[in-house]
Amino acid sequence: KTRIEYIDTLKFIAIFAVIAIHAFGFGEGIEVLNLDISTFRQIFHFAVPIFLMITGALFLNKEIELKEFITNRTIRIVYPLLFFTIIIHLLQISNYIFSYYWYSWMIIGTLFAIPIINKFIQYSSEKEILYYICIFIIFSIIGQITNLFNIQSALDITFFYNPVSYLILGYYLSNKKIDYSDNKIIIFSILIFIVSSLLRMYSGSFHYTSEFHTYLDLSILQILQACSVFIFIKTIYSMKETAIYKILNQKNCKKYILSVSRASYGMYLVQNILLYIIKPKFKLLELGGTQSVILILVIAISVFFISWIIVLILSKIPILKKFSGYY
Repeated sequence: KTRIEYIDTLKFIAIFAVIAIHAFGFGEGIEVLNLDISTFRQIFHFAVPIFLMITGALFLNKEIELKEFITNRTIRIVYPLLFFTIIIHLLQISNYIFSYYWYSWMIIGTLFAIPIINKFIQYSSEKEILYYICIFIIFSIIGQITNLFNIQSALDITFFYNPVSYLILGYYLSNKKIDYSDNKIIIFSILIFIVSSLLRMYSGSFHYTSEFHTYLDLSILQILQACSVFIFIKTIYSMKETAIYKILNQKNCKKYILSVSRASYGMYLVQNILLYIIKPKFKLLELGGTQSVILILVIAISVFFISWIIVLILSKIPILKKFSGYY
């Protein structure tokens, strides 16, 4: 029940990244700097892994009462999902939206795995946990190579190569003290993020691993993106004399980040509806590349703010609070 400030900030960044991914999809077919604008969404594809890593950081190596945990956590996901699904049907946009609600179903499946993974964490040494993470990374590279060169292989790597591995990675990074100065960690994390993001943008073959039947990209590039963002934000919160920490630590800023963090699941459900309404109007504008990028950023920021307001209002209505996705 004690808030972990860097975790709230990670959720704040991750939900904006989710919205940006969908908003930059509007730019498909429009070019700027010889790039299709839709490729800019690759910069933000750390979003879902960050949410999974946060889940691992918060729930692993804890005492879990099985029935209470599964019941309470599933209800917190399913009630808002059903509520917004009904709204989607009333708006007659279900064909478009359902493909974007895959995250809710994926996280439900992940929750069922947490009590099992938790036992592994509780009875494992740091080296054993690191072993699992190394295998996850190695198998990610193998999966990327087989996908890139269309290699048929009987090697079953799905035990490690799945969303659950991000839980363990998040737990490990949240508890690991990196033996470098904070300034070096910040510089390295920024460089890793820039390089991995550019490679994702310019290497179309690295985008999806559809043979594993999941929307979640498990490429080594996305692992690097997510780790660099996670470590960057965690380190910023340990550098209490820096200007950026002082800004984040201001009372109003902390309150807003906390509120968005608590509203993030509801915002995920709302933002798809808002973007669906906006997309046809965007397509009618026929803007140039630079204008389109600017407008997409404005749309992403606006949808971020509006979806937060909607979820916040719903959370203030007693009968709708449990359906709002605000926790």
